Amino acid sequence: MTSATSPRRARTPLSRATLIASATELADSEGLQAVTIRQLAHRHGVTAMAIYAHFDDKEALLDALGEALLDSVQVPDLTAGDSRTNLGAVLTAFVEALRAHPAIAPITARRILECDSGIDLAEQLLAQLTALGHPSGLAAATSHYLLSGVVALVASEPGRSCIPHDIEGQEQLIRSRRARLLALAPERHPHVVAAATPLTMCANPDIYYAQGIELLVNGACALGQSR
Repeated sequence: MTSATSPRRARTPLSRATLIASATELADSEGLQAVTIRQLAHRHGVTAMAIYAHFDDKEALLDALGEALLDSVQVPDLTAGDSRTNLGAVLTAFVEALRAHPAIAPITARRILECDSGIDLAEQLLAQLTALGHPSGLAAATSHYLLSGVVALVASEPGRSCIPHDIEGQEQLIRSRRARLLALAPERHPHVVAAATPLTMCANPDIYYAQGIELLVNGACALGQSR
């Protein structure tokens, strides 16, 4: 008498989108340095060759993460606002997208002109800068400064750890950095010593980002008016 056997459930094929989502989760939880072909394969219980079917190498995987993050930028309707307000709205939308996945933020800088969503973002910025009085060449340079500035705001937020959700490690990092600054000779670095806490931790991220965007917008507007 033969016994019936249950059919083996077929493994769901891995898609590029699934792998990008998984790699994004890995970057969020363990930092960008943890995102490797081997680690991604391990998470899905497959061989590295299964991942290489979608990405040529690690750099291609990281580029895909950056482009996916750019795809998530939600620029609001700009038809009603003036150019200064609209410029701030575009930068704010970029900041909000990057804040959701700060470990991936630095990758977006090199992918902006390599994917449709990045080019759309650049177009929005250039349109507002042109309306603010920037000639074409200056608008291009200023858009680069602004986009790089936003990436730096997120990637260099005071107190940010290389492992985003390592709370204990982040607190230790903040304490050690603050202690080092407080130990400086006040007669030589009085302002650094006085600002030791805000230099090493971000007490209010919303204010930090709002002020950063205001600084970028004010600079861009002033530059346009000087031409």
